[in-house]
Amino acid sequence: MKVVIITAPMRQPAQIKPVQYPVDGNKAIEYEKPVRCPVNGVLAKTMKKGEQVRVIYIMIRGTHSECEQNRKNFTDELEKINAEIGAVLSYDTVEIDFLPTKQTYNKLLTDLTEKIPENAEIFTDITFGSKPEILSLFCALRFVEEFRDAIVQFIVYGKAEFNKEGQIEYPMLCDITSLYYLFKLIGNIGNADFESASKMLKDFFAL
Repeated sequence: MKVVIITAPMRQPAQIKPVQYPVDGNKAIEYEKPVRCPVNGVLAKTMKKGEQVRVIYIMIRGTHSECEQNRKNFTDELEKINAEIGAVLSYDTVEIDFLPTKQTYNKLLTDLTEKIPENAEIFTDITFGSKPEILSLFCALRFVEEFRDAIVQFIVYGKAEFNKEGQIEYPMLCDITSLYYLFKLIGNIGNADFESASKMLKDFFAL
């Protein structure tokens, strides 16, 4: 089963415009049409007919949060893409408070890991996530890899710059999965001395 984790944006939905994201690197995941949610383009290239795909939205509660409407827009977009593919989609959410407390991110980690099944292939989109939210998400991914035999396939980030007129320039879909595996590698180095650990890092960067 594919499990897709998406950090839903709090911003006004009108500010989340469809963008066609070129890919620098793995052209197999480059989608030729504009999308509001970058990982939806990756799914358009990787989903298969009849495949089970569970989408989990991380929703931040707040007085001015627009996560719910953005979640709906992202879901509608994915459903439209899937109409030509025929995967079996299901949806879930994890809700956390906007206040960045220990309790908030403990809840994110525990709730998320409980919703990810055994042997899941994980696709993650952190385009719209807050900094503490993303750190907790990395911890959750590490946990399910270790204890649920999950595999992190993609962690993507939709990058775009805005000019003075507010128009999007230089969009790019960045595959930062290797950053996650660097995080994992450092945690697995264990009792190595500094020189050995440094060599392992340099070997990793050379890949």
